[in-house]
Amino acid sequence: MLQRNSDLPYVIPDEPPARPAESRQYPTVDLREMGRILRRRYKMVALPAVALLSLAAVYLVFATTLYTATSTVLVDPRRANVVETNQSVLSNFGTDDATIESQTLLIQSVAILTRVVGKLKLTEDEEFTPKPGLLDPIKNLFRSSGPSDGASPEDAAKSRSVDILQKRMKVTRQGTTFLVDIAVSSRSPQKAATIANAIADAYFDEQVRAKYDATRIAATWLNGQIDDLKSRVVVSEKAVEDFRSANNLMVSQGVTLNDQQITDLNGKLIAARAQTAEARAKYEQVQDIAKSGGDPGGINAAISSEMITKLRTQYADIAKNEADLSSKYGARHPSVANVRAQRRDTQRLINEEIKRVLESTKHDYDVARSREASLQQSLDQLQGVSTSSGQAQVRLRELQREAEANRTQYESYLARSKETTAQESLEMPDSRIVTKASIPIRPSSPKTMLILGLAVMLGLGAGSVLAFLADYLDDRVKTLERAEAIAGVPALAAVPLIGARELAGLARRGRKELGRYDPKTTKLLPAPLQPPLTRYAIDEPGTFFAEAIRAVRLALQRTMRSQPVKVVQVTSALDSEGKTTLAINLAQSLATLGIRTLLIDGDLRNPQVTRALCPRADAGLLEVAIGRAAPEQAVLVDHSTGLSVLPSTKIQQVEYITELMFSDRIVDVLDYFRHRYELIVIDSPPLVPLVDGRALAELADRIVVATAWDQTPGEVLSHAMDLLSPVSDRVMGTVLTRVDLSRLQFYDYYRSSAYLKPYGTAGLHAGAAR
Repeated sequence: MLQRNSDLPYVIPDEPPARPAESRQYPTVDLREMGRILRRRYKMVALPAVALLSLAAVYLVFATTLYTATSTVLVDPRRANVVETNQSVLSNFGTDDATIESQTLLIQSVAILTRVVGKLKLTEDEEFTPKPGLLDPIKNLFRSSGPSDGASPEDAAKSRSVDILQKRMKVTRQGTTFLVDIAVSSRSPQKAATIANAIADAYFDEQVRAKYDATRIAATWLNGQIDDLKSRVVVSEKAVEDFRSANNLMVSQGVTLNDQQITDLNGKLIAARAQTAEARAKYEQVQDIAKSGGDPGGINAAISSEMITKLRTQYADIAKNEADLSSKYGARHPSVANVRAQRRDTQRLINEEIKRVLESTKHDYDVARSREASLQQSLDQLQGVSTSSGQAQVRLRELQREAEANRTQYESYLARSKETTAQESLEMPDSRIVTKASIPIRPSSPKTMLILGLAVMLGLGAGSVLAFLADYLDDRVKTLERAEAIAGVPALAAVPLIGARELAGLARRGRKELGRYDPKTTKLLPAPLQPPLTRYAIDEPGTFFAEAIRAVRLALQRTMRSQPVKVVQVTSALDSEGKTTLAINLAQSLATLGIRTLLIDGDLRNPQVTRALCPRADAGLLEVAIGRAAPEQAVLVDHSTGLSVLPSTKIQQVEYITELMFSDRIVDVLDYFRHRYELIVIDSPPLVPLVDGRALAELADRIVVATAWDQTPGEVLSHAMDLLSPVSDRVMGTVLTRVDLSRLQFYDYYRSSAYLKPYGTAGLHAGAAR
């Protein structure tokens, strides 16, 4: 049985164990990453833009040049009022959006456009006459009836011209204003302006015609109503007068005579009652003074009497004179007696005057009371008459209201009829033209810059979407971080791609050596005749390629310092991933340090190491394993580097290869060389298609997996690592090969040539390298 360095038993699993969930890293795109995606896929971004730009250019070449003229109309809600009328028959426009939009649709209606077509004779214009198309016969098959069925040829021609005109015109409202633009496109600038102005004029004519028709209909109807209302007014007013005469309800100043008399008597009665109350108050005052024995001269009537006032003044003078004479002559003097007699006569006159005033107070009271009673009696008689005529007045007022209503309606209709008659002779449109269409100078269609700009923008947009989609679906490994995330092991280095031109220049160095070379020799090819890529790290030590090989070597040396490492397997998931180039350059780099290194070509099915270094070798790994050749006889030495090479000769019986890899003979061969070399590098077959590489992995101390940059899918690398899961602890890391450093900057700037340029230069051009 095959022996392994590991103590763990090797069991080939039925199916690879599942990778961790985080092994599948879906791309997360930020702004910088989006920029990198667009830069690295610029061809995909530019291709749709170029295609659309070409199509746009073709369209512009064959497109018909059109000129657009625009006429601006103001739909004015303020109607010009020439005649003095309160309201027109057809009311003015409203200010709401629906009204303005309705007028916008009216401008492009068939009725107005038909008038324009007839006025300008567009049916005779070839531009507005439909041309037969290539698809017309096919369209006619699916058309139930023709557009001119049942119509005269003239009407059908107008209908077709109207359809073309509707497609050539555009009526738009300017924002939320009352301004409406009428734009018409035509191949002729003059024709475009003429049609635009004709449409505006036709719109105004339609407004005037609609208002005139409405006014005329209203006037006819009003005249019929006025005759009927006139007769009704005459009948209702006659009925009022007849009813008033029959019921004695004559009116003076708006009221009946009876009501006017009642009002007058009522006012007189109120005044009489006031007089009676005043007279009664005076009379009662006199009675109270008489009963109490008081001085009657103290009443108001006596005090206000002018006669009594004079007598009292005379009485006072006499009394004063009597006092003077009494003091001068004595009480018995004749002069005093004479004055005393005068005083008594004056007092008598005062008392008589007061008595007359008292009798006058009673008489006034009796007269006022009699007058009040008379007025009350007359008022009661008139109120009785008014009560009896109340029902007649209710009916009279009803007849009056009916007559008034008929009269008001008649006057309203009569005034409206006069206004309508005045409007009928003068109707003006509610809109006016603001800007007449002028002859356009520049064509409006096709818009060359706009079309080209949109084509470029749409193409770039579509290309960007395709680029993002392609990048998202592209699962190939392109960065060391991506390789680490999928494989779960460190990414050791990125080996750059060497341009084919540079390799050809290096290959020309061996032309002189080629003349001295014996093609039948079984030794290693001389260094000048070996493929330039196999010695690139030695011949060009200052390049990024050599730097990457040194990075892998450093990782291996670091491992050798801490752990015993003898056998290093260089493998890959698939074929043509650069593992052979990596293995040869790594082995040469180790040998140049003085480390006894053996390079074994372990790919017995496709021995690329042997094909590159010693194509005429007659003994190799198989011959040593089966004992046909001694190890010293099969091993070839490159004296320029000190590297030993164990080739693999061509095997005719392929079925023996797999059995050999799982046999103890390979184990014995490796054990033999372990004691004679410090390090053994095996170029093994790929892991996914062949089982040979997995068998060799059981015998290796460390495994390096080569992954072709931008070639190996992530799922394949993940599957390869699953196949190595039994010896996952021996996997030292992955190496990206054939890396285009000029493109790597779009994925990983700090590992690209742009970052390393200050430290060296190399001719890194696009080319193939194995």
